[in-house]
Amino acid sequence: MPNTERKAKRTVISIEEYQPQFDFEEAEHSPSFTFPEYQQKLIVPRITAGLIDLAVVAFIFVAFLLTTFIEMPDNFTLDKRVLGIYGVCYFTLVAIYLFLFMLSGSQTPGMKRQRLIVVNKDDQPLDAKQACMRGFGYLISILPVLLGFIWMLIDPEHLTWADKVSGTYIKKL
Repeated sequence: MPNTERKAKRTVISIEEYQPQFDFEEAEHSPSFTFPEYQQKLIVPRITAGLIDLAVVAFIFVAFLLTTFIEMPDNFTLDKRVLGIYGVCYFTLVAIYLFLFMLSGSQTPGMKRQRLIVVNKDDQPLDAKQACMRGFGYLISILPVLLGFIWMLIDPEHLTWADKVSGTYIKKL
C-alpha cells in the first residue's frame, strides 16, 4: 500500500515548459572578433603590445627615478618600504597610462604598433563610460600582480578581466 501512495504523489516536470529555447542563430549575428578563436589568435600580439606599453611607462618612470635620486639627500638609503612605494607608483602610472589612452582613442601606443584596437560588441570605439569601466578593469587586473592580464591564457574566451568588466574586445585592424 505505501508504494501506491508514493506513486500517486509523484510530479512529472516537462522540460519543455521550464527550459527556454536557445537562440542558436545569435552567434551568426555576432561579429567575428567576439569569438574565442579570434581572440586566441590575438594573444601574442596583445602580449607584445602590453610589453611595449610597459616599456614606454618604464622609460617615463626611469626619468622620474633619476630626478628623485638626484634630489635625494646624501644620507638617504633605499629600503624595502621605499622600493615598495616606487613599485606601487609604477603600477599606478601604468593604470593611468592605460586608462587615458582608452579614454582618448581606444588604443595604446603598443596596440597601435601591433595594429590592435579596443571596440565594444557593436564594433565601435569606446565611449567614456566603457573607457572608465575598462580603466577600472585595468586597475583590478594590475593589483594582483598582473593576474587579470595573465587570465586570458586560461580563460575559455581568451579575455582579460578588463575585457570582461567593460564588455569590450580587442580587434585586429
